Amino acid sequence: MSTNLFRKKTTHAVAAIAVLGLVLGGCGVNSASSVVATYKGGTMTAALLDEQTHLNQLFDPQLTTVTTAQKKQLIQQYIVYQLMQQKALQAGVQVTSAQVNQTVLNIEHNAIQSLYSGSSSAFDSKMQSLNLNNNDVADYVKTALILQAYSKKLVSSVSVQDEQKYYQQNEFQFATVSVRHILVNSLPLAKKIASELQSGESWTTLAKQYSTDAGSKDNGGLYANANPAQWVVPFRQHAMSQPLGVVGQPFKSQYGYHVMEVLKRTVKPFKSVQATIQQTLLQQNTNTVMNNMYLALEKSANIKITLS
Repeated sequence: MSTNLFRKKTTHAVAAIAVLGLVLGGCGVNSASSVVATYKGGTMTAALLDEQTHLNQLFDPQLTTVTTAQKKQLIQQYIVYQLMQQKALQAGVQVTSAQVNQTVLNIEHNAIQSLYSGSSSAFDSKMQSLNLNNNDVADYVKTALILQAYSKKLVSSVSVQDEQKYYQQNEFQFATVSVRHILVNSLPLAKKIASELQSGESWTTLAKQYSTDAGSKDNGGLYANANPAQWVVPFRQHAMSQPLGVVGQPFKSQYGYHVMEVLKRTVKPFKSVQATIQQTLLQQNTNTVMNNMYLALEKSANIKITLS
């Protein structure tokens, strides 16, 4: 077993503002195209759907086939984002051509490096095969920038009280801890090891003899100067709460039974991490506000998809 096996599972809550880079496209409508959806105040054409689909494929080269279900989801998302953009423009949000152009350059550069093996010709060839041009990407970027600016307008600050509350509830994120532990498969064995350690037996000897954690058994069970945020909850909680220098009672995680001693624990002071907490809370609040707006507009838009 290695160190990462003690890391907690990460979940990614994707808010509306976080997926702009994949689902937004140009705003032009080909009136000669067939309509694939109607909504309160507008329609979406097959030509526009093709453009959105192709933009997704440009920035996700593995997306070679787009199913009808995926297209329907894309229609739904696109329409709601357009309604959100309307609200942003009504609120006076604007972006400059310079902002759009620079962001286009950045996005294309990043895509070429990360998705097209550094080959600009491969990227250009993909654009050509998808019948896209720089104006299509610019339209897509402009919409994304407008919504990002709108989100900042809606959520511009957080209170110091909220920052302090977050700090108190998440001290482990700002901690550095050194622990040693032995991992075994049964509680009776864990109790036996704990008793022997409390009687002065060697961590080095017992860890090598009993521990099933391959990442630490050969160095006395030691994890030095680690951030507890990387550990699963039971391991993290004991690392943050056990008295220093004491062999604690065995506890269970999904990996088995642990015997732990906390050697050192420091937590960064609030003032030194306040700016980081502020940005975290701003992003969380922004995600909440934008998601709520998305759901409300989705409900009120009366979207009817006619794509078969």
